[in-house]
Amino acid sequence: MGLALLRPSGRLRGPPRFTCLGPRTVQNPSYSHTLRRPIGLPALRSAVTPAARAPVEVLTQFGKAEPLWREMVQHGAICSRYQHYSWMSGWWDHIGSISKASPHIAVLRDDAGMPVLLLPLVRKRVGPLQVGFLMGGKHTNFNLPVWRPEYLKQPAAGLNALLHGLRHNGPRLDLLVLLNQPATWEGVENPMLRAPHAASASRAYSGDLQSDFEALLKECMGGNSRKKLRQKERQLAALGPVAFQRARTPAEIDRVLAAFFQQKAARMREQGLSNAFDAAGVKEFTRAAAHDIDPDTGETIIELYAASVGGTIIATFGGIAADGRFSGMFNSIAGAEFRNYSPGELLLANVIRMCCERGFNKFDLGVGDASYKQVYCKDAEALYDSVIPITAAGQVAAPLWRAGLALKGKVKKSDILLRAARSITQIASRKAET
Repeated sequence: MGLALLRPSGRLRGPPRFTCLGPRTVQNPSYSHTLRRPIGLPALRSAVTPAARAPVEVLTQFGKAEPLWREMVQHGAICSRYQHYSWMSGWWDHIGSISKASPHIAVLRDDAGMPVLLLPLVRKRVGPLQVGFLMGGKHTNFNLPVWRPEYLKQPAAGLNALLHGLRHNGPRLDLLVLLNQPATWEGVENPMLRAPHAASASRAYSGDLQSDFEALLKECMGGNSRKKLRQKERQLAALGPVAFQRARTPAEIDRVLAAFFQQKAARMREQGLSNAFDAAGVKEFTRAAAHDIDPDTGETIIELYAASVGGTIIATFGGIAADGRFSGMFNSIAGAEFRNYSPGELLLANVIRMCCERGFNKFDLGVGDASYKQVYCKDAEALYDSVIPITAAGQVAAPLWRAGLALKGKVKKSDILLRAARSITQIASRKAET
């Protein structure tokens, strides 16, 4: 039965269903049998006041969230760089606002009215359902709320109150589909994973940094690999002066962006794949984020790096940084004439060197399996998906959505199915171009 056959039957009435987590197991085979299941609603003693009908505020205009959002981050709320207001507002302005989605930003407050958790959602119609997705979509590698654990001392009760508030406040939501959520961030448990969840189809790769880059390089690479990398840099130097630099001036940023867009497009055509940067608003978002300064950090929202030989850019790298962590977002390399020199590997090593010099302690290369990621990012971080029903219609749709996510995971874990899926994607991409 497809989602188009479902009909929403209104909001659930009576006690909220998603509350404290008990020891029972989830019966849906697509979800881990060890996961805890919500049972009944207990009294919410200290996280929120149960007598207050609306400890949750739903903001449906993006700009109205800015003062609260920035204040939470500036006062030490936990979130990834992707959940900073400046990153999300750029995404909304250039990508989200031209999609068929609406802001649905939920703010949970404690007894004293202090905001303790902000969940940045967009609301989108899927068939007859109103579905809440985390802002940023496929452009974010780590999806998290913005929360203050020192005040959210009962995460399970806080989650229950949040879901109760979403059920009774703001435009109707039938279902939450929350993808690629890390279990912890900065060593603190993600409160959204108090809801039932299953492993995402892909993992993310990260690694620890240290102040001495040469010592880190020895830990990550064997002697022969380090020797080959240096040989390739020397071979490049025979073609002209080699430079690894961060783009800082507007002119430098525009030059690196132009090289990146050209190299990425050429590479995707060569592989017969669609180019994600051709989608509406993506180039505009990337360009704006590379130029705009984030007041929370004093740096550009997206940082750009380039490797060049004799003034020609042969590789690019883009990422975001905050709280001692650098997250890689995208990269590119020039045509076949430079590939034997491994310009992407050389640039990556130098970006990590610069991160070590800046005193960063963590580096990640985002979601998805690739052999180059595991050189410096030894930690394969599991991510998790939650499908949480809000209304009766959502209760019907949730198992179907979970089954779809489970199928996606099976495809990615099977070489045969993955090759078949990529072949279909390549054929569809070629047809779209003709």
